[in-house]
Amino acid sequence: MNPPLTTFHIGILVFPGCLQSCAVAPMDVLNIANTMVLFRPAAEHLRFEVHWIGARGEFVTTGAGLRFPTVPMDQRIDALIVPGVEHDNLDHLAQVLKQLAPEQELIRQFAQSGRLLASNCSSTFLVARTGLLDGRRATTSWWLNAKFRKLFPAVQLDTEALIVHDGPFLSSGGVTAYIDMALWLVTHFASEELRQITAKMLVADSNRSSQSPYVAAAVAQGNGHAMIERARRWLNAHMDQDWNMAQLSEHCHTSARTLLRRFQKAVGLSPIQYTQQLRVERAKSLLESSMLSLEDITARCGYENVSTFSKVFKRWTDVTPREYRSRFGLRS
Repeated sequence: MNPPLTTFHIGILVFPGCLQSCAVAPMDVLNIANTMVLFRPAAEHLRFEVHWIGARGEFVTTGAGLRFPTVPMDQRIDALIVPGVEHDNLDHLAQVLKQLAPEQELIRQFAQSGRLLASNCSSTFLVARTGLLDGRRATTSWWLNAKFRKLFPAVQLDTEALIVHDGPFLSSGGVTAYIDMALWLVTHFASEELRQITAKMLVADSNRSSQSPYVAAAVAQGNGHAMIERARRWLNAHMDQDWNMAQLSEHCHTSARTLLRRFQKAVGLSPIQYTQQLRVERAKSLLESSMLSLEDITARCGYENVSTFSKVFKRWTDVTPREYRSRFGLRS
């Protein structure tokens, strides 16, 4: 006999001015996870039910005319997703946020229950306006970094991170990070294995962890980030090769000391640590999706021997490459 079905209720707060894809796509991700559960062991007998939640009555219509049938907030909701806020520029964002007092109050009341509250992109501004994030870590889209820090200095903002989880609060970066956020919920309520198979059906990278590769150098150039982006691009291109700081600093037209200091400040990692992270992400992808031997994967990730590679891999993931591959039913 199968164990009883466990249902997790996920609410998506819809409002005038919400980004429509942020309201719809997480539902699609969770529905695909529901389908994938059918191919999982009986122990993972669970289901996600998604509800559009409204603070303004029975229906909410977006600026583009999409009409959402909504239900009031109730105690069934295990997690509430707040979609990004549609805006043309920072002044427009401020105007839209001022018009969302009903949603802000609903967020404040929901948070009092201690249940999981998830914001995406610019909606972290809406959550921060309640004061709930003061003293906590959070993220938002990288290009909103300066504005957010000015408005909410008490929030520990980390726009390098794609997903930040601090207590009952979850936040995600740029707009399409709603996929990463929904996959995070799959892991949180179900399992890492279900997350991985769901991501594969979506043809999505399930291991993204940083917004750094997506930062536009032209936008960030005024803050001295052009050098950092130049370094990142070089490191990405030389991921599987030996290199040293003298080569990297020469490419960036600066001294090794200056580059190391600025890179550490901007990225939170040294260039060597950043390269290790890139190599581990490549290794994870190869371990999940190929039958390459550990020796071949080690070489493709820029290491000379499996032992060294395994130590670096475990330092970043807490498991060995063989243990990681075994999650997907593959043998090394």
